[in-house]
Amino acid sequence: MATLGSLILALTFIVAAYAAASSIAGARRRNNRLIESGIGAFYTIGALLTVASGIIIYAFVSGDYSIKYVQRYSDSVQPLFYKITAYWGGLDGSVMFWVFLLSLFGAVAVKVNRERHRELIPYVVAIIAIVEMFFLFLMLVHNNPFDTYLTESPTDGTGLNPLLQNFYMAIHPPTMYLGFVGLTIPFAFGLSALITGHLDDSWLRAVRRWTMFSWFFLSLGLTLGMIWAYEELGWGGFWGWDPVENAGALPWFTATAFLHSVMVQERRGMLRVWNVTLVILTFLLTMFQTYMTRSGVVQSVHAFGEDPELGRMFIIFMITTAVISFGLVIYRLPMLKARNELESWASREGAFLANNWILLFSAFFILFATMFPTITEALSGERMTVGPPFFNQWMTPIGLM
Repeated sequence: MATLGSLILALTFIVAAYAAASSIAGARRRNNRLIESGIGAFYTIGALLTVASGIIIYAFVSGDYSIKYVQRYSDSVQPLFYKITAYWGGLDGSVMFWVFLLSLFGAVAVKVNRERHRELIPYVVAIIAIVEMFFLFLMLVHNNPFDTYLTESPTDGTGLNPLLQNFYMAIHPPTMYLGFVGLTIPFAFGLSALITGHLDDSWLRAVRRWTMFSWFFLSLGLTLGMIWAYEELGWGGFWGWDPVENAGALPWFTATAFLHSVMVQERRGMLRVWNVTLVILTFLLTMFQTYMTRSGVVQSVHAFGEDPELGRMFIIFMITTAVISFGLVIYRLPMLKARNELESWASREGAFLANNWILLFSAFFILFATMFPTITEALSGERMTVGPPFFNQWMTPIGLM
């Protein structure tokens, strides 16, 4: 079963590469057969990852301890519910769960929008497929959940961390992933609009519901995480300004800002550069959160452990994505000019923009303060820390605004 799982991951990577290449080639050559072939391959990714997910869940339920991931995160006396949720309980499985959800979301988004947004869909397929390829590459070369023991297999597993055997923690990660992964869809549509030059408001209408869906689950996930922290960690509160907690909240701020400012663009034709920038930032912040949780760059009870090599891969991916994305924004600036100017800060549009600035300032203040210990250690060799009192002192008045 483990060998089959690994083969499926390798095949999925090849199929994703074909989906991206075929879609781009079809769009550039205006060849509908290539585009349809790419879309068909794109749907196949979801089917393959569904099978791979079924294999790893079956391995947990049946107690196949020859698979390292199963042995590390389950044991023979673990309740069935927690054997299933162990799928996303560790680093390797969480990466596969992420790309599995993305394959399903991507398939739904393409199916719903392929007739209304024919010009964008080939690039949407390619962008999502490339993101999927990144996560599949991580699994194939570094974090394969189907890796097995080369010698004799253990007779029992280590078991899932007792802190994670909690109802709230069992459903907290999936809700967070629904939020994070869902935010890839607006990014794909926004970037596709920049690539094609179809920068009217139609792409916004395609992504607003996805953003609202993702925002809802991200909000729910953060709430469930706070309840779990209150019950299990004994902080005496719901939010301890833990680095991974902070990173998880960052996309929430920018997604909230986008949901507000998109209304201004639709009604007045303003904030066009701002909105496409927010979509890009939100996606990058979801990647940053994933990097924080999995790289070990910060100390956190929520982190999966220290993995510098994985961290470097995420940094390369984030930098490459940022350069390409903002390069396209700069290239399309002449087409992103607002149809109307802000009349007054006292207007409704002015209030929305002020709200956006507060949300964005909050996100980047938390980002800087969270990374401050790492930055100071890199610059001076000494790790200077900031604690909850610092965050509370600055964020309380901002929150009241």
